[in-house]
Amino acid sequence: MVWIRKVTNFVRLEWPLLSYLILGVLAFAYFTFFQAVPTFADPDSFYHVKMALLIPQQGVMKSFPWLQFTILRDSYIDQHFLYHVYLIPFVHLMDPLQGAKLANVVLCTGLTLIFYWFLRSQKVKFAFVATLILLATMPFVFRVNLVKAPAFSLLIALVGLGALFRHRYVALFITSFVYVWAYGGFIVILIFSGLYAAVGFLHDWWHQKRRQSTATIFLHNREIRLFLASLAGVLSGLLANPQFPRNIIFYWHQLVKIGIINYQKVIPVGNEWYPYKFIDLTAGSAMVSVVLLVAFYLFVVDHRKVTKKFITLFFIFLFFLVFTLKSSRYVEYYVPFALIFGVFALNSHLLHFDWSRLWSHFLSFYMKHRIITTILIIYFLATLPTVIIKDVRHTYGDLKGGIPLGRFSQASAWLAEHSQPGDIVFHSSWDEFPVLFYYNSKNYYIAGLDPTFSYEFNQDLYKKMVNITLGDQSTNLYDDIKHNFRAAYVLVEKNHIRMNDNIRQESGFQDVYSDNDATIYQVL
Repeated sequence: MVWIRKVTNFVRLEWPLLSYLILGVLAFAYFTFFQAVPTFADPDSFYHVKMALLIPQQGVMKSFPWLQFTILRDSYIDQHFLYHVYLIPFVHLMDPLQGAKLANVVLCTGLTLIFYWFLRSQKVKFAFVATLILLATMPFVFRVNLVKAPAFSLLIALVGLGALFRHRYVALFITSFVYVWAYGGFIVILIFSGLYAAVGFLHDWWHQKRRQSTATIFLHNREIRLFLASLAGVLSGLLANPQFPRNIIFYWHQLVKIGIINYQKVIPVGNEWYPYKFIDLTAGSAMVSVVLLVAFYLFVVDHRKVTKKFITLFFIFLFFLVFTLKSSRYVEYYVPFALIFGVFALNSHLLHFDWSRLWSHFLSFYMKHRIITTILIIYFLATLPTVIIKDVRHTYGDLKGGIPLGRFSQASAWLAEHSQPGDIVFHSSWDEFPVLFYYNSKNYYIAGLDPTFSYEFNQDLYKKMVNITLGDQSTNLYDDIKHNFRAAYVLVEKNHIRMNDNIRQESGFQDVYSDNDATIYQVL
């Protein structure tokens, strides 16, 4: 039927300019809604804003004295350098914190359009619908709404995967180079190209092993050459870098010790490094899970010839699934790439699907079971929007329940006015550092960004710091804070009641400032 074809074309949105325009406006409004909250859901956001403010003044930083008792003090590199450069115009042309929020809205809108572009470039039908599913998946939406680099990294990864699948060597080289300067997780592009190369080589070897030698197949394999282009881009980004060779040491800590080994069983790390339960992951990304289930079912019952891209996407999906079940922070990668794999698996079936026949079967069933069909349709139309709205409100609430933008602002202003440059502040938790650093970079601090950096610096001092901040140590506080940590001030957040009581009960500390956020003691 003609009208069915028209409806199908509308759902597919075959008109490129209109579809990009609709998605762009929708995404911009959608992410603006989430960024309207007067908080940052992650404290690291304050650090990123501060770095964007400092780079124009100091250039590429080769030291980071603000974290005195971490390995970053002597071997710091800015692993988010290009992300910070991206933030610069936003944080300088308006209020820095609000500017960073606007920058994230623009970035997430761009990510949405790049995701849609990637699906369209691979001839995926119903790419628009798939993009809407992505925007309705709240674990992904929450993560990319953090004013951090996840959306920036994902955007580059999708561009890189597009260059890889379209066999654009120069574009892949440039993307790989840029990725290294943009984000510490650049290893993702090597995983993509490495998997594609392995699949391509094994595929060609299996089909050509009787006619050519293994060495010949290897040398003439296009996917191997693409991997080499990506590897060359990454190596160039590492070596042609103002932070070389310190970046190599840093990435060993960041990618291996934090990203893979992860000390979550040894020390308390950030919440994002703990596992994502499988049932929570599948339920939280329900529509993506449905797409995957349908795709796997159709693949089993109606097996079609698989391509190199299909197999590569399967292993990419599997890789991010495993890492997400290990650390929940990878969910922003799992969701889009699981969805991409799912729609790729469905695409071959959709290409040959007879929509007119489906409509005829539906009408026939409806005529026989009008009441139950009508009830099911009404239930579905009422339930799906209700569930989506509920999930959106819940995510909005989670973002709103983050750190107020003005937290520690007054306490930091007092410290900046009354302390000497370089005075060390002993603070009550490592995750307070980004906020304190944003409002007061005149002073230095003891720990921040990740507790692993402190643990790697000095395990004994790390344990002592934890015992003091948790209130488990109540004696010799003055000697430890004064001499081991060389602190001139102690800042205690209001919720650290035991630590505050211990400080008050020991001589050598003078209460010099207090507000609703924190109490400051001068170390005499």
